[in-house]
Parts: sequence; C-alpha cells; structure tokens
Amino acid sequence: LFVKDVNTIYDPDPAVSMKKAREQGALIMHNHPGWIRKNVDIIEFEKKVYDEGLIDGIEIMNGSEFYPPIVTRAQEKKFFMAANTDIHGTTTMDYVAQGHRRNMTFILAKENTLPAIKEALKARRTLAYSFGTLAGEEQLVKDFFMACVKFETFKVDGNGKRSMRMVNNSSMNFILRFGGNPVELRPFTSRNVSVAKDKELVFTVENIWIPGEKQHPTFNLKW
Repeated sequence: LFVKDVNTIYDPDPAVSMKKAREQGALIMHNHPGWIRKNVDIIEFEKKVYDEGLIDGIEIMNGSEFYPPIVTRAQEKKFFMAANTDIHGTTTMDYVAQGHRRNMTFILAKENTLPAIKEALKARRTLAYSFGTLAGEEQLVKDFFMACVKFETFKVDGNGKRSMRMVNNSSMNFILRFGGNPVELRPFTSRNVSVAKDKELVFTVENIWIPGEKQHPTFNLKW
C-alpha cells in the first residue's frame, strides 16, 4: 500500500521486493495466511519477513474465510487487521446476490486523507468485517459496539429492578449472550432486558472477535 512506482518493485526474491516497497514508504500486508493450508502456523519465510519488520498488517478475513488465530497473531506482532473481498468476479455475484455485504476494513482515521489513512493503519486502528463477523483490538471493538448500541432505563420497580432497552442504531447485527441462550439484536431494532438492583449488566457479543483466549468481548455495564 502507498507505493510510488510499482514497476521498480519486482524481484524473484519476494523479500527483496518487500524491501524495495518499504524504501518507497509502503505499508505491506500479509494476505491469505490460511489459504490452502492445514493450519496457520508460521512458516519459515513468514518468520523471516516478520523478524525483519517487513510486515505492517495481516488479512484475518478473506472472502468467506475467517482465521480466528490470526486475530491474536496480529496483536502479538503489532499488525493491523484487514478483511478483504478477494473478488475475482463482481460484488453482486460474490456478495449481494447471496444476501451479504462485501467484506470491509474499517480504518479509524482522523480525517479522509491519504496521510491520515496511512497514519491510522500504522497505528493499527482498524476493524475487520466479513459475513456478519467483526474483529479487532478489544478496546476498539468495544468502543464500536457502544457507539452502535444505546442503553436506556424505562422502568424501575419497587425492588429497584430496572427494565432497560437496548437500541441498535446501526446496520450491524449483534449476537448477545447474557448467560443463557444467545439473543439477536438486529439492525435498527431494540430489545428489553431486566437488571436487578445494584447489579451490572453483563453480556458477551459472540459475533465480535478479539485477540487472546476469551475470543469475544465481555461487557460489564454499570449505572
């Protein structure tokens, strides 16, 4: 990304090509880390270019493929996360006609300029979206969720139990688990939930993925 002259990059040795791109100020993304492989273990060449600091980002979603272990690798190696379409045909054929949005990488840039986008990528302020699944650093996805869903108390009974409404103001679908079966909070809809007096509202969002063993973010909301 951000190369100035692609014609000068080629070399039979891909590591040399990467170094030539880096000399132009490019950011380099590792794509397809799990394509046609039995696992996503780091192979020798990947370790070489990682150790030489030649990789800035990594693809955790490719078309309909999703590589959960790569979410943790991205954090450990300090790579930004990306979701790519891998479209070889048309968006309509590969996504829209099947009832899906195309894959997206949300870049949380300070302004809509190339320098700001590059700064955001270098700072790893990205979220990856594919087929209803969102992934990213834990604080970023939590901030995203709280920007999408608003919580309001509409009733408090004599025992202090609160009846609360969760309002999804986004076009993203969320799968929430409060301890029992998961519930769906669809785009531009609301759901009610009860919270006992002086208790937190605790839930996990299961279609959001974060680095580490927890895999999904847990929210503990206080009022």
